[in-house]
Amino acid sequence: AELGLRGEGEPTRVSVAVNADSLATWFLPALTRLPREPALCFELRREDEGHTATLLREGVVMAAVTSSPEPVPGCTVRELGRMRYLPCAAPAFAARHLTGPPRESVADAPVVVFDRRDDFQDAFARRLGHEGASTARHYVPTSEGFAEAVAAGLGWGMVPQPQAEPLLGTGRLVCFAPHLAVDVTLYWQQWKLDSPALAAVADAVVTAAARALRRGAPGTGTAS
Repeated sequence: AELGLRGEGEPTRVSVAVNADSLATWFLPALTRLPREPALCFELRREDEGHTATLLREGVVMAAVTSSPEPVPGCTVRELGRMRYLPCAAPAFAARHLTGPPRESVADAPVVVFDRRDDFQDAFARRLGHEGASTARHYVPTSEGFAEAVAAGLGWGMVPQPQAEPLLGTGRLVCFAPHLAVDVTLYWQQWKLDSPALAAVADAVVTAAARALRRGAPGTGTAS
């Protein structure tokens, strides 16, 4: 309403940039817990957590879930918690391609990647001393599709723990290097604006993140 975007009887539109894994796991339930007043409509922009701050900086969105702790000029920042990712593969795939230690086998095994900007699997391989993951890769640009592609045996991948746990429980996935889980710290950044609507969204997001994400220092073998 303060931005002049709300007409008489019209809901206030709130634009938020959010990464696909948060969108698929904990973020949407936060929006359902908002009170009915003020009336809100959401425009969600799906973007990698390493790039959501760019949309905020460009003024495309009013708030963002981001991996950047440095506040965008004109914005406030709050830590949300850590999303844990597990190096996973289908059992048959692991038996065929990941029989040796991860440090030796990861670089040659086919891999599932979110899109061409996704560096997560390559960064994991670099931690093990390789130049990157295999060039034999499948691009699957949805969070749910990514986890299903790994479970289907197309390749290994870093799967968010909330998505991995049910698949691990049913035996569709195995975590081939549990000691090498990776934690990504997420932050909420928003415009410095005295807006009841934006404040309500921020409170709901922070509350939902506190329930869904890890808090405190990363454990052994993890990296932010």
